[in-house]
Amino acid sequence: MHRPTFRLAVLPLLLGSAFAHAADGAADNVELETVHVTAERQLQQSLGVSKITAQDIERSGAVNDIADIVRTMPGINLTGNTATGQRGNKRQIDIRGMGPENTLILIDGRPVTSRNAERISMRGERNTRGDSNWVPVEEIESISVLRGPAAARYGSGAAGGVVNIVTKKVSNEFKGSVNYYTNQPQDSKEGATNRVGFNLSGPIIKDTLSFRIYGNYNKTDADARDINAAANNGSLASAGVEGVRNKDIAGRLHWRISPAQSLTFDSSFSRQGNIYNGDTQNSVLHPSNAALINRLADSNAETARLYRSEFALTHDGTWEWGDTKNIVSYDRTTNSRLPEALAGGPEGSYTGDTYTDSDLKNLRLSSEAYIPFTWGVPHVLTVGTEFTDSRLDDAASNRQGFTDRGTTDVFGGISATRGSKASQRNWAVYLEDNISLTDSTRLIPTLRFDHNSKSGHNWSPGLNFSQQIGENWTVKGGIARAYKAPNLYQSNPEFILYTRGNGCPINAAANVRCYYAGNENLKAETSWNKELGVEFKRNGWQASATYFHNAYKNKIVIGDTPLAVSSLGNPLLPWTNSPKATISGVEGNLVVPLHDKLKWHNNFTYMAKSEDYQGNPLSLTPKHTINSTLAWTPSEKWDANLTFTHYGRTKPRQVAINRTESIDGLSNEEIGSYGIWGVNAGYNWNKRIHVRTGISNIGNKQLYRSGEGARTYNQHGRAFYGSLKASF
Repeated sequence: MHRPTFRLAVLPLLLGSAFAHAADGAADNVELETVHVTAERQLQQSLGVSKITAQDIERSGAVNDIADIVRTMPGINLTGNTATGQRGNKRQIDIRGMGPENTLILIDGRPVTSRNAERISMRGERNTRGDSNWVPVEEIESISVLRGPAAARYGSGAAGGVVNIVTKKVSNEFKGSVNYYTNQPQDSKEGATNRVGFNLSGPIIKDTLSFRIYGNYNKTDADARDINAAANNGSLASAGVEGVRNKDIAGRLHWRISPAQSLTFDSSFSRQGNIYNGDTQNSVLHPSNAALINRLADSNAETARLYRSEFALTHDGTWEWGDTKNIVSYDRTTNSRLPEALAGGPEGSYTGDTYTDSDLKNLRLSSEAYIPFTWGVPHVLTVGTEFTDSRLDDAASNRQGFTDRGTTDVFGGISATRGSKASQRNWAVYLEDNISLTDSTRLIPTLRFDHNSKSGHNWSPGLNFSQQIGENWTVKGGIARAYKAPNLYQSNPEFILYTRGNGCPINAAANVRCYYAGNENLKAETSWNKELGVEFKRNGWQASATYFHNAYKNKIVIGDTPLAVSSLGNPLLPWTNSPKATISGVEGNLVVPLHDKLKWHNNFTYMAKSEDYQGNPLSLTPKHTINSTLAWTPSEKWDANLTFTHYGRTKPRQVAINRTESIDGLSNEEIGSYGIWGVNAGYNWNKRIHVRTGISNIGNKQLYRSGEGARTYNQHGRAFYGSLKASF
């Protein structure tokens, strides 16, 4: 059944390899660095795109995760995947309010989906910090953040946007570096960070074969167990930020076969171990789990260890007719964690101290050809195809039985013993055309077709444009259909959760208990993403404003229509597709060149609307956010930066979605507006030694998580940090 799919995906790869041999002679005088302005490159000039350079990262004082710096871009916040506040301190990158599950993380253009190895809860959250911490910040060359229509061309999971992490390249000269970073909070109850790393790169065979290898070790301590006790009237139910141990090593071999052909082999291995401090999915410690959770938290045990390995082979080619890129990659994530409860109030809390493994394996093939031609006007056509085979084996998450309190539910045809494996395949073909209608007018029509073995096929058309008006003004906009396939838990009918009644839908009978099951008939989530904006540039001044609007449809949620009813009258409710949700807002930038050595960078985000079909926000985001940096570079040796971020008030959700919320009501507690100041300075001691020191949150503004209303996370207070880098 799947053989034609596989052949379609590998065909361009085989053709590219054949061209490599057939065209060697013709391409001897062609330099590999020849770059056509493809549709993808042109899309990255959209207003909904931000570029973060290695220099920006160095000056940001990012603690350990790129989320620390990506969050300062317009349209970006850190949130949970829902507005429930569960796992509140495991906030992830949320682009334009679409939620972290709609943010696609790439490393060197290859998708990273390790979070899919973590079980999804009945409310839509995962016990994970996401995929933004697999590359040490010191090893990043740049980060591109694509929002809205510009991101839709990347397929499933990019409905909100894309974050592409580009690692540092190999060098033609032997060189290396070692680095050390420390972050020390003023409040001893907040976790400190210490990190060391190294990088080596150089030629093995001059101008032909080069290598790069880097390593990293980081430890960020967990917050103290009682950091939020005052906010919880002495209760330890809502924990602070968990700690993490990172171990990373990665290598690259780059073979320049000819001036027009190259082959790159990448391999990497990472381990992330959390340092536990009592975090649970629900804010109340259930008596059946409290003793174990207290013991684990008091000992700062590692309750979860993620192991990720990846191998990738990339061929780049330049031909007389265009360029090609072909990639084969394989990655595996082993999520080794303590077993979690799958029912009721204890759902998501640990139930034992013997590790269980969830294994996720992905085989990916992709191929692109960039073909310039003239047909009335200049074009650069991109033709691409992708294939992904994902396989998950998670026995611990499929163990929910049908017996509770001495009674047993019997569902016809549904076994209490179920398999642990799930899989899906996805293949896609896409076309993009960068059309230069005039020197000042560009059009980029796009079309992508995906077929998923679970949710069927999906068409994603799009159109982006750019119109320059005079020397200084440009109008840019776009519209594109984006989508996200159901994940490997939502689409698996063997995955079942249980609630003893309180978590049942509002319309459920008062005496029933509810089971929730995966649904293999789910449709893909879709959204029409639109943006329109204007940009001004003159003499170093730059200003832009962009309106965005996302019409979100078929978001996957727990349903309220029974798939089956047990012998005891308890319903089995499937995951289902919800009606529409709407997100809209305005974002923009302002750069003011105060002096040739002093620049003032600003951006803002205003969330006008974020509302699902029930009237709740999709995620908890501030009404507005302003980021400002005053960057001073008095000499080649010195630089200094003054930063400020202002967060508008964050309102909680107000519409009850289950029986407990309907009876008890929802908290009205908001997070009021607040601002965070920071300062840092860097000094190049000489060509080989660089030091930086800084203070974050100068005003020592702190927030303490209570789990009430919008108070779902900790804002750490004042901290002092420094870094030292020695190059050779």
